[in-house]
Amino acid sequence: MLHDSYFTLSFIARKARALRNGEYPIFARISVSGQVAEMNIGRSVVPANWDQKRAMSTGRGRRDLELNKYIEVVRARFLEIHNMLVREGMMVNPKILRDHFLGTVEKPKMLCEVFREANKQRRAEYERGDMGKPTYERWVRCVVYLEEFMQLTRNVSDIPIKDVTKGFVLDFEHFLRMNKNAANNTAVRYLRYLKNVMQYAIANKWTTEDPFLGKRFKRTVADREAITEAELKRMMELDLKSFPRLEVVRDTFVFCCFSGLAFIDIQTLKRNDISTDANGNMWIRKKREKTNELSVVPLLEVPRQLMEKYKGHPKVMLEGVVIPVISNQRTNAYLKEIADLAKIERHLTTHLARHTFASVSLNNHVPIETISKMLGHSDIKTTQIYAKMIDSTIYEDMAAMRDKFDCVMMN
Repeated sequence: MLHDSYFTLSFIARKARALRNGEYPIFARISVSGQVAEMNIGRSVVPANWDQKRAMSTGRGRRDLELNKYIEVVRARFLEIHNMLVREGMMVNPKILRDHFLGTVEKPKMLCEVFREANKQRRAEYERGDMGKPTYERWVRCVVYLEEFMQLTRNVSDIPIKDVTKGFVLDFEHFLRMNKNAANNTAVRYLRYLKNVMQYAIANKWTTEDPFLGKRFKRTVADREAITEAELKRMMELDLKSFPRLEVVRDTFVFCCFSGLAFIDIQTLKRNDISTDANGNMWIRKKREKTNELSVVPLLEVPRQLMEKYKGHPKVMLEGVVIPVISNQRTNAYLKEIADLAKIERHLTTHLARHTFASVSLNNHVPIETISKMLGHSDIKTTQIYAKMIDSTIYEDMAAMRDKFDCVMMN
């Protein structure tokens, strides 16, 4: 039925439904384009007092006057409902009008409501160990961003999920990039979360339209910067004994450069995560906090010395950690000072140490499959993002071919 359908409303005293006291119950009849629905309005009238033509009681008693007033209230309410349906472009038929009046209309599923339902599954995945904490937190944050976006653009905190259109998706993408300063890959990640929720809603028949139909996401390949071996050596050679706060940060960074651990993983690395095999070799065996993938890394001499250096530190003794790591924010702030002292002209961050481990390993001919295992990557394509080889390494790798063919003269 079209949303602008005209409706009529009449009131009838039903003789066939007469009550035990002899009164007739009053029914409202709603008609729209030949379709009819009726409902008992919960009032009755003495038959002799009912004027069917005027649809009212002619009695003068209190109950008769209350009945007439209530009929007008019902009429006004139906008119209000009809206007609302027309205004919102919704379908109008007798059943819909009646259900709205009775309050039995099923409320539409709301976007953020459905998103939070989906996040209950994400929570279960996180608690089961199938999802890292940062990923779960991004799912939760995406709902917050959606609420902020709708409040800003529509002055509401939620909308029916069936009202999510391609235009809504494009506007949300613009909001992420402009208002949240999200880089391309970050924006794509949040949009994929929204797409996942829309598919969840479609599967549950809460909506029928897919606003992502035909939309393609393109992630940019990140440029994983790393410091050179020469820069790493200059950092290691700094005498920072007079600056304990800088020394701990430098040692944390260097430990990560020789182990490939992310900041959160070095922060939570316990001494019992390090074991010794039958040959006396020491190993770091720790599940990554982000992905729950197991990192297996041989403990080289430099990080072994650092572990020994801090074994008597109060934080290490109290918490059983390997290094007394401070907060990520303070660490990054102090790394700027260390970079200046070591004459490293690049912006140092805690995660750059992990990139450095991958780069240095690759440039020292460690197979990428081995690097992937040490980094705890579930997909070797992730490791390949880090893989940047310096010219000297490529030259060395071509040495065998060079020695074999350089002496051959072309005719």
